[in-house]
Amino acid sequence: MRWPNSLRGMMCMWFFDLGSVSFLGTAMLAFVLMLLLSMGGKLEAISMMLGMMQVSTSAAIAWQFNRLAATEWAALVPHYRHNVLIQAVFIGAVVTSISVFTSILLELPMGVELVLAATLAGLSFIYFCCRYVKGFYFSFFLFLLLPFLDDIAKQIPGPSLLIIAIAVFMVAGLLWREIVALKWHNEARSVYLNGLEMGWFWLPSFGSLRFMSYIDRFLHPANFFLGAMLSMIVVTMPIIALLVTLINYIADIELPVLFILGQFSAICCAMVHWSRVQRWRAVEALYMLPGFDGKQGMVEAFAAAQYRLLALLTLMMAVIATLVGLSNDSFTFVLWGHVVLSTFCACALLLGFGCAAKGAIHITLTMLVVVAHSIWLSSSLIAIRDGEEIIYWLFVDIGLVAFSMLTLWWGKKKLWSGDLA
Repeated sequence: MRWPNSLRGMMCMWFFDLGSVSFLGTAMLAFVLMLLLSMGGKLEAISMMLGMMQVSTSAAIAWQFNRLAATEWAALVPHYRHNVLIQAVFIGAVVTSISVFTSILLELPMGVELVLAATLAGLSFIYFCCRYVKGFYFSFFLFLLLPFLDDIAKQIPGPSLLIIAIAVFMVAGLLWREIVALKWHNEARSVYLNGLEMGWFWLPSFGSLRFMSYIDRFLHPANFFLGAMLSMIVVTMPIIALLVTLINYIADIELPVLFILGQFSAICCAMVHWSRVQRWRAVEALYMLPGFDGKQGMVEAFAAAQYRLLALLTLMMAVIATLVGLSNDSFTFVLWGHVVLSTFCACALLLGFGCAAKGAIHITLTMLVVVAHSIWLSSSLIAIRDGEEIIYWLFVDIGLVAFSMLTLWWGKKKLWSGDLA
């Protein structure tokens, strides 16, 4: 079969599917942001954007393979499976080539090594998902590797570029053998549907605990579409953060616990409206529940629940940042304020813009806020490491607080406008 024929239907397959276009959209946003950063001379953050492109593309490919495993009629359509595989290879090769070429052109330190490390992580995730269908629920953990990829690449002894390249080819070989034998799986369809509605996130269930019912009521109706998952995230995040803080103190290491907590808080807010958009048919069910004074009453209740969620996430970050400051003498009050306020702004912007979202593509665009928050936090930490003062960063944070509150007010006006009579 000729190569061009294998690429037919690629636009519909990859860019009209809500799952894959969400990840590919994130990769495109990272590419655009990388161009802006390169023009501004911010080379430190470009490496993270290159890693974001690689892992986002890998997640999109893993999603399509899961969809392929969920499609019962895939074996009945001639060349369907073959075309999906070729298209995945083509997209992965194009994105990787762009990332490698960019790192060489901009002469990024350890740039090629970082791109290959991100590629290795992505290929390993795809292989894991092919072996274990439910492994896709751990897709968000793939993005958490981004801040560590640079350090991981630097820790490899000897010719790191050669070692990582060999590892990439080895995992690619194992993955190809797994993909060729890919067959229909009875659990793949449930992963596909749950992923569309719940945002591809997994956490253990604490639903039997009485405390969880209090959290559920506290966050209602903002958690109506996401369900108990929102409460589980809110409870699990500080527990994990406390454990990592304790590990840092005992082992005398510096894992970026505040950075990770801030990113998870932002993703948590994005998931509130991702699930709302995906479960748009459930709006009428929410509207019929007692306790709302018409449509405007439902909007007011949803907005109030968002404010409570925002306050809870901000308080969580403030408490964890205080504990980190008590265990670290170099942690200043200015840094504390910067971390807390920047997280507040990111969450408020995501909730505000999310209210105005009408489709999955809008939610994907709001992920640019998550990327910008990641760059903002990591750049400030780099500045502190280099001995620079970040008081001016704090002034920007204060200005962003006003803008984010305005965004929340604007989003409330746009929430369900024209959707209900």
